[in-house]
Amino acid sequence: MRGGRAVEISVYHLLAGDVLLLEAGDIVPVDAILAEGHDLRCDESSATGESDTLKKVPADVAIENAANGNTRLADPFIISGTKVLEGVGKCVVTSVGTNSCYGRMMLGSPLCGLR
Repeated sequence: MRGGRAVEISVYHLLAGDVLLLEAGDIVPVDAILAEGHDLRCDESSATGESDTLKKVPADVAIENAANGNTRLADPFIISGTKVLEGVGKCVVTSVGTNSCYGRMMLGSPLCGLR
Protein backbone atom coordinates (compact mmCIF):
# COMPACT_ATOMS: atom_id res chain seq x y z
CA MET A 1 0.00 0.00 0.00
CA ARG A 2 1.33 3.40 -0.92
CA GLY A 3 -0.62 6.59 -0.44
CA GLY A 4 -3.64 4.57 0.72
CA ARG A 5 -3.79 2.64 -2.59
CA ALA A 6 -2.70 -0.86 -3.51
CA VAL A 7 0.25 -0.56 -5.89
CA GLU A 8 2.67 -3.12 -7.23
CA ILE A 9 6.31 -2.36 -6.43
CA SER A 10 9.60 -4.25 -6.54
CA VAL A 11 10.55 -6.23 -3.43
CA TYR A 12 13.72 -4.13 -3.39
CA HIS A 13 11.64 -1.05 -2.56
CA LEU A 14 9.87 -2.49 0.49
CA LEU A 15 10.66 -0.78 3.78
CA ALA A 16 9.94 -1.52 7.43
CA GLY A 17 6.55 0.01 8.22
CA ASP A 18 5.08 -0.62 4.76
CA VAL A 19 1.72 -2.38 4.56
CA LEU A 20 1.97 -5.48 2.37
CA LEU A 21 -1.04 -7.24 0.85
CA LEU A 22 -0.88 -11.04 0.84
CA GLU A 23 -2.83 -13.65 -1.08
CA ALA A 24 -2.52 -17.34 -1.88
CA GLY A 25 0.55 -18.14 -3.96
CA ASP A 26 2.69 -15.28 -2.64
CA ILE A 27 6.17 -15.91 -1.29
CA VAL A 28 6.73 -13.30 1.39
CA PRO A 29 10.01 -11.40 0.88
CA VAL A 30 10.04 -9.74 4.33
CA ASP A 31 9.34 -10.39 8.00
CA ALA A 32 5.97 -8.97 9.01
CA ILE A 33 3.11 -8.98 11.50
CA LEU A 34 -0.40 -9.74 10.27
CA ALA A 35 -2.70 -6.76 10.88
CA GLU A 36 -5.83 -8.01 9.07
CA GLY A 37 -6.59 -11.28 7.40
CA HIS A 38 -8.99 -14.06 6.59
CA ASP A 39 -8.08 -17.77 6.75
CA LEU A 40 -4.38 -17.10 6.16
CA ARG A 41 -2.38 -20.32 6.11
CA CYS A 42 1.34 -20.38 5.48
CA ASP A 43 4.08 -22.88 4.73
CA GLU A 44 7.22 -21.88 6.65
CA SER A 45 9.20 -25.00 5.74
CA SER A 46 11.80 -23.05 3.75
CA ALA A 47 12.74 -21.16 6.92
CA THR A 48 11.97 -23.58 9.75
CA GLY A 49 12.13 -27.02 8.13
CA GLU A 50 8.70 -27.84 9.59
CA SER A 51 6.27 -29.10 6.98
CA ASP A 52 3.11 -28.23 8.93
CA THR A 53 0.78 -25.60 7.50
CA LEU A 54 0.46 -22.78 10.04
CA LYS A 55 -2.65 -20.68 10.55
CA LYS A 56 -1.89 -17.00 11.02
CA VAL A 57 -4.21 -14.64 12.88
CA PRO A 58 -4.20 -10.84 13.09
CA ALA A 59 -2.14 -9.41 15.96
CA ASP A 60 -5.17 -8.20 17.95
CA VAL A 61 -6.75 -11.67 17.75
CA ALA A 62 -3.43 -13.30 18.70
CA ILE A 63 -3.13 -11.11 21.81
CA GLU A 64 -6.69 -11.93 22.86
CA ASN A 65 -6.20 -15.67 22.24
CA ALA A 66 -2.92 -15.71 24.19
CA ALA A 67 -4.57 -13.89 27.11
CA ASN A 68 -7.27 -16.57 27.14
CA GLY A 69 -4.69 -19.37 27.11
CA ASN A 70 -5.26 -20.40 23.50
CA THR A 71 -1.67 -20.20 22.28
CA ARG A 72 -2.35 -22.42 19.25
CA LEU A 73 -4.18 -19.51 17.62
CA ALA A 74 -1.75 -16.80 18.69
CA ASP A 75 0.65 -16.51 15.76
CA PRO A 76 0.58 -13.21 13.83
CA PHE A 77 4.24 -13.44 12.74
CA ILE A 78 5.06 -13.95 9.08
CA ILE A 79 8.62 -14.99 8.32
CA SER A 80 10.41 -14.09 5.11
CA GLY A 81 10.53 -17.00 2.68
CA THR A 82 7.07 -18.15 3.79
CA LYS A 83 4.63 -19.25 1.10
CA VAL A 84 1.01 -18.20 1.50
CA LEU A 85 -1.11 -21.28 0.81
CA GLU A 86 -4.60 -19.96 1.53
CA GLY A 87 -6.40 -16.78 2.45
CA VAL A 88 -5.69 -13.08 2.21
CA GLY A 89 -4.24 -10.49 4.55
CA LYS A 90 -2.58 -7.18 5.22
CA CYS A 91 0.63 -7.14 7.19
CA VAL A 92 3.05 -4.56 8.50
CA VAL A 93 6.63 -5.08 7.37
CA THR A 94 9.06 -5.35 10.30
CA SER A 95 12.34 -6.42 8.64
CA VAL A 96 13.73 -6.47 5.11
CA GLY A 97 16.85 -7.75 3.35
CA THR A 98 19.69 -8.96 5.56
CA ASN A 99 17.73 -7.92 8.66
CA SER A 100 14.95 -10.45 7.91
CA CYS A 101 15.07 -14.05 9.14
CA TYR A 102 15.61 -15.41 5.62
CA GLY A 103 18.29 -12.77 4.95
CA ARG A 104 20.16 -13.75 8.11
CA MET A 105 19.89 -17.41 7.19
CA MET A 106 21.40 -16.71 3.75
CA LEU A 107 24.29 -14.90 5.43
CA GLY A 108 24.91 -17.87 7.72
CA SER A 109 23.87 -15.95 10.84
CA PRO A 110 21.84 -17.56 13.62
CA LEU A 111 18.14 -17.90 12.88
CA CYS A 112 16.35 -15.08 14.66
CA GLY A 113 14.66 -17.11 17.38
CA LEU A 114 12.63 -19.46 15.18
CA ARG A 115 10.87 -22.29 16.95
